[in-house]
Amino acid sequence: MSRKAKKTSTLEWTSGSEERNLNRLSLVLAAARVPDTLTSWERSWSSADHLGVTIHVRCVASADDVVPHGTDNDILFGLTNAYIAANCPENNTVQVTAHQLLSFAALPIGGHNYAAIIPSLTRLRNSTYTIQDSWYDRTEEQFQSLSTSLVQTWRVIDRRKSPQAFDELPVSAEALFQVTLDPDMARSIRLGYVRPVDLNVLRELTQPLTRTLYRRLEDEKHPIDRPVQMLYQTPLLPWATRLGINGRPDTIRRALDAPHRRLIACGFLQDVHYLGRGQAQQVQYVFAQSERPPARPEAVAALTSRRITQGAALKYAAEYGSDAVQSAVRRFDELLAAGYRAKSASGLLVDILRDPQKYQVVDALPAPAPRRASRAAPVPAPTPEPEERSLHTARFILKKVTLPDAVKDQAVELYLQGRVTAAQLAALGTDDDAIRTVLAWSGEV
Repeated sequence: MSRKAKKTSTLEWTSGSEERNLNRLSLVLAAARVPDTLTSWERSWSSADHLGVTIHVRCVASADDVVPHGTDNDILFGLTNAYIAANCPENNTVQVTAHQLLSFAALPIGGHNYAAIIPSLTRLRNSTYTIQDSWYDRTEEQFQSLSTSLVQTWRVIDRRKSPQAFDELPVSAEALFQVTLDPDMARSIRLGYVRPVDLNVLRELTQPLTRTLYRRLEDEKHPIDRPVQMLYQTPLLPWATRLGINGRPDTIRRALDAPHRRLIACGFLQDVHYLGRGQAQQVQYVFAQSERPPARPEAVAALTSRRITQGAALKYAAEYGSDAVQSAVRRFDELLAAGYRAKSASGLLVDILRDPQKYQVVDALPAPAPRRASRAAPVPAPTPEPEERSLHTARFILKKVTLPDAVKDQAVELYLQGRVTAAQLAALGTDDDAIRTVLAWSGEV
């Protein structure tokens, strides 16, 4: 069993995305534990960003549970990435295994976190948020009011066994969850109101407060439609309220001390300063130099308009940067316009992005002049054509293969990019560990 866990833990995504409203509105408390009596909260504060609005949020949990907190924030983050990886389906529903969900959330793979999934989904489903004039709609470019449960419905599917009460069994890596997200949240993700997150950094952070603080500060460092900010300063007490920390300033500083030291040690923060005294003091964060700029929406749009899936586009835009993406797109368009024939258009674009030098002098070759056939010359056997790749072919091959939709979509994308063959897709039908096989392919992309 330990060997299996070790094997799966190496198949990791490196880049994730976070819906900006969820982070900005601080909908999930950062504390790992909350009192049994904390069944609701209500907060108001003035936005410190350039949007400059007064945020007002109320959360009410179900009668027999507490409000979302701690790891619930990570599970919600994982669902966001699972939805993007499934190419943002219009029905707002995604199927994801327990192993995938923890991987998308950048949580350690293991029994403790498997056991946390169902309680987290339950709290996210049964808690209602009332948001007043604070939810940003990117299309309308205005703030809206709404009432939402972030997870609309969820259930566990076990396709391989006879129906039984799943809650009597421990959650395993292969447990398949079907989750429907709130329509407003899903729509915001589809519209690209997201921010890239470096999962490698997040995996180094083990405590919920540190992980939440990191993502809050990433949002302040990379404000939408503005340059990267290398310094962020905010009043201490409202900042603590956003994080769900209560108490006097000295109590808050003690609670933040360990997360601050951890974020400095991992290279995200350069320094933290406290300015002033008492109730009026402020906390100032100095960010370390970042090697990778955030993904720009125009770079993501340039990729998705050329048949790169939303999830892959977010990853490539964050990894390579806007200038490299735009340069690759220009060369891609030039090659197609010149008559260059590719087995997979999306695969060609990704290859240009990865190795631009290879395509600097590549142009469409003119068709060779026809030669007169000699009467005595034998007719040569036809040369096998390269494998034609199409979405229809991939779907047909995988039609009878039992896999979660998100995993099938990954396999299809890898096939269209030329990373796997039709024979490899067909072999999934007899693969006892098909999910892990697809994850292994994805880890090589």
